[in-house]
Amino acid sequence: MVVVKLTTKDQRESVMSTPATSWAFRRLSMATAIAVYLLIVVGGVVRITGSGLGCPDWPLCYGQVIPPPDVTAFIEFAHRVVAAIGGALMIWLFVAAWRGYRDRREIFGPIATAVALLVVQVPLGAIVVATELEPLAVAFHLGMAMLIFAGVLLTAVAAFQPATGAPVVERARSYMRLLLVSLGVVFALLLTGALVVGTNSQLACPDWPLCHNGLLPPPNSSPQVAIQLIHRYTVVATSVVLAAVVLTTIRRAEQEKLLVRWAAVLAGLFVLQVIIGGVQVLLIIPMLWRGLHLAAASAVWGALVILAGMTALGQSAPAPHPAPSSPEGMMATPAGQ
Repeated sequence: MVVVKLTTKDQRESVMSTPATSWAFRRLSMATAIAVYLLIVVGGVVRITGSGLGCPDWPLCYGQVIPPPDVTAFIEFAHRVVAAIGGALMIWLFVAAWRGYRDRREIFGPIATAVALLVVQVPLGAIVVATELEPLAVAFHLGMAMLIFAGVLLTAVAAFQPATGAPVVERARSYMRLLLVSLGVVFALLLTGALVVGTNSQLACPDWPLCHNGLLPPPNSSPQVAIQLIHRYTVVATSVVLAAVVLTTIRRAEQEKLLVRWAAVLAGLFVLQVIIGGVQVLLIIPMLWRGLHLAAASAVWGALVILAGMTALGQSAPAPHPAPSSPEGMMATPAGQ
């Protein structure tokens, strides 16, 4: 006896493109990622406007729920409100993932890690205020925020993962290693940028891309010059690594349009960030450009996390040689032999 199962190409593509999570969960994951991104940007506005001590106490502001009529107090309090909204959405996403998808590690693992980091991040924000914006504490605070952002983004990527998708790390180990290295380099770039802001080293080098017409700190220069140069060297290293990521993605993913699009977004955002960084120096760092610099840097990090998540989860992995498949349209199963 032979049982024949007919499966058309359109039916298979429909199954492959159907996410294994609910519409509401996908919407919630996207909303949470956007909220966390906005929180990072607003936190940058707090730093560039010097509003970190606009509310000297925590969690209240001058001992009251509503801040006094002061610009710095309002900006800092707005940051705390956005943080509360982002934190609430993260908890909501965590509960939804636990209730519906805790058996899927690619969904529950990242958001659980992000919530655990959030538990550390909240008191860390109070420490930043208590230490009056000590540079290392500010940099560590930003680093934690980026890791939380990455966790939420990975959950969102997994939420859109097709139900029949399969991990492809075995097929793209070298590509995944390159993505992991690039994540480390971009993370270092973000931390050095935070140190530049925290130590007020933005104008330590009045020219760009050189520093005092050279590649090395001049004799008897201040530590701020060294901090600024370390950040610029990290930008150069990041440029090389991200160029390798973009070129490798295009070469290995000729048929994966989604990966190529995200690689193009990554390249465009990084170029934009470099341009903004140069304008900051040449135009004596207008406040608006400083805010855009952090927004672009955070977007670069987010695009890279999405690219790595899509590859690791198999949603759109670069594979130079497609796996062999059975003849299309028919699958015969012998039975009763």
